[in-house]
Amino acid sequence: MRAVRLLLLLLTLAIALCAKSAPRTASYSFAPQAEQEIARLVNRERQARGLPALVMDERLRQVARRHSALMASTGEVDHQLPGEPQFLSRLQSQRVRFDASGENVAFDRDAAGAHAALMNSPRHRANILREQYNSIGVGVLQTSTGIYVTQDFIRGFPEASVEQAEDEVARHLNELRRAAGAPDLSRVSAPDLRKRACDMARSNQLNPGSLISSRVASSMAFTAVDLAHTSATLAGLKTRQARSFAVGACYQSSATYENPVFWIVVVTYF
Repeated sequence: MRAVRLLLLLLTLAIALCAKSAPRTASYSFAPQAEQEIARLVNRERQARGLPALVMDERLRQVARRHSALMASTGEVDHQLPGEPQFLSRLQSQRVRFDASGENVAFDRDAAGAHAALMNSPRHRANILREQYNSIGVGVLQTSTGIYVTQDFIRGFPEASVEQAEDEVARHLNELRRAAGAPDLSRVSAPDLRKRACDMARSNQLNPGSLISSRVASSMAFTAVDLAHTSATLAGLKTRQARSFAVGACYQSSATYENPVFWIVVVTYF
């Protein structure tokens, strides 16, 4: 019995000694100052070339931070790591509205070194200087040997609900008619149009379907990313004879649109 107890005691001591001698897991911490510095350096490069500065987006920063943390935990510098959602899925999880996106990743000693390395890489430099981008998120993770950096870029648009999208289209339509000297159309409720818009997204086809009837004057279907630029699409209705109209919208991706867009149906009535 004493021998068994002695053996258990020796095993316990051995486990304790092994635990004390095992290396500690490396500690990481986010580096907000480095994130701000990298964003500043990016905007300095852009403004020196007459390009608009990028706006820091907190949602993008969170996406970038998570990726930098994963790079640090795996020791890999890459855009897609094992078990990680694809880049576009990571952006879409934050409900960001955009139609163009890009990502830079790096590992270096500090913010200045990471920025210089990215600017010296043609592909990464192109992202930093791409004119169409308007927002950036920078995620930096500090380790004992250097920093892991992720830069996420998008051309983003203001957030809008389906209801707000329908209101915006309705506003543009009557503004066009007033400018053309045509009377405003009264707006009527047609909840089935929203379902029709979602059906179009699911089928990946702009087709208002069986909307033609003796009461329908015209119908139109289109997609939109930037709701501020729907007037050109609606121009065909600015002088069309009608008394009222309805709008239905759906925000959804499809086989054609990997990033979600607004699918919109507009119907005018006699």
